[in-house]
Amino acid sequence: MGTIIAAEYVTLDGVIEAPAWTGPYFNDDLAKLQSDLLFASDALLLGRVTYEGFAAAWPRMEESEGEFAVRMNQLPKHVASRTLSTMEWNATPLGPDVVEAVTTLKQADRTLLIFGSSGLVNTLLRHDLIDRYRLMIFPVVVGHGKRLFDGGPDTKTLRPVATTVTTTGVLVADYEPA
Repeated sequence: MGTIIAAEYVTLDGVIEAPAWTGPYFNDDLAKLQSDLLFASDALLLGRVTYEGFAAAWPRMEESEGEFAVRMNQLPKHVASRTLSTMEWNATPLGPDVVEAVTTLKQADRTLLIFGSSGLVNTLLRHDLIDRYRLMIFPVVVGHGKRLFDGGPDTKTLRPVATTVTTTGVLVADYEPA
């Protein structure tokens, strides 16, 4: 059985949107954690908005971002979208039934990584398909914006399995379903 990991940048007040607020806090500690997670993954699961943003940026970033960008570009991507009919950047659509498609993908012994993609995360959360949540909690309150668990389930209980704090104060907390 495969593993699905949702890796999310989030503010103290739960905002994930427009993460320009990560800049002052991003450092080598966090880069290493993200790199280790990416290189341990076999494919990406992405929502349409995240896919479009990533597909527009990452192919041009190999020179500046090195092996991380190479890995991002090489990994297969599975994209949840109701509107895109064609995809590039090594991507395929999940199809009309995202839950069924992800359940099928999870049958293989692979690690599937979600970056961002809050709508997809909330859908998979409701169906108990996410095995680990890595929340990178930045020490900032922005007061407005899209929140990670908007539209999610009534209650889901998680248990902490690992935590670390970067030298810039980002709390990296890994949780699994209880």
